[in-house]
Amino acid sequence: MKKHPQYTNILLFDLLDKEKDIVHFSTTRVGGVSNGTYSSFNMGNFSDDNPLHIYENRNILARMFYMDISKFIIPHQTHGTRVLKIDEEFMSLDSPSALEMMYGVDATVSNLKGIFLCATTADCVPIIIYDNVKEAIAAIHAGWKGTSGRIVQNTILEMQKQYESDPADLIACIGPAIDVKHYEVGDEVVDLFSKNDFDVSDPELCFRNKTTSKCHLNLKEINRRELIRLGLKEYNIEMTDLCTYSMQELFFSARRQTVHSGRMLTGIMMKDN
Repeated sequence: MKKHPQYTNILLFDLLDKEKDIVHFSTTRVGGVSNGTYSSFNMGNFSDDNPLHIYENRNILARMFYMDISKFIIPHQTHGTRVLKIDEEFMSLDSPSALEMMYGVDATVSNLKGIFLCATTADCVPIIIYDNVKEAIAAIHAGWKGTSGRIVQNTILEMQKQYESDPADLIACIGPAIDVKHYEVGDEVVDLFSKNDFDVSDPELCFRNKTTSKCHLNLKEINRRELIRLGLKEYNIEMTDLCTYSMQELFFSARRQTVHSGRMLTGIMMKDN
């Protein structure tokens, strides 16, 4: 990843930056109006931050792209595996109806141009996907619950169903998330991944800390391998090594800040020419 050439509080993926028909971003915690533990560019509606500050932060982001915030599709994520198609019918809904539709949604897909699909995170894994053949996009929020429930698979299958996407044509980017060395989980979480046929015996995906006896999960790598299993080419996947937990000046972290954490936003849009 690299800093945006114009906005230093926005990060870009190298793979998607080469795509002339794509606009994308991944925010940091820098450059907004929120205070205290939410300082300063908090994008998370469902926190104890001042709603007016969150609204202004989102509008600051929208203005960076000369757009209205209504063009940013930001679901109410609940760590589930539901995927929502964003189409003309959805875009014609009034605001209350659209908000109701987006409750319990952790991934979105679309072939519409001129709208951002977004995922909100603060340690969980944000993934954005582009099909440059069928012209479709997706945004995924993958925490341990969504990952173990195979939200990536659900999203790829939905792209195949709706847009006839070929996984071999997909470009996927995995954004900032908590690093494996900081991501302790209970044995019940590891057991769930094992039950769902993830190879948690691989020490690159899961290991037990000899000092603390706690298990650690590598959520980013698990999702990268899931993309490959589903048919994406390794060279079409970019995964950042930026850690939300350890880089406290740059990112919010729910694990580090507990319930008083802000949220970053990662989004992707096809240009409306």
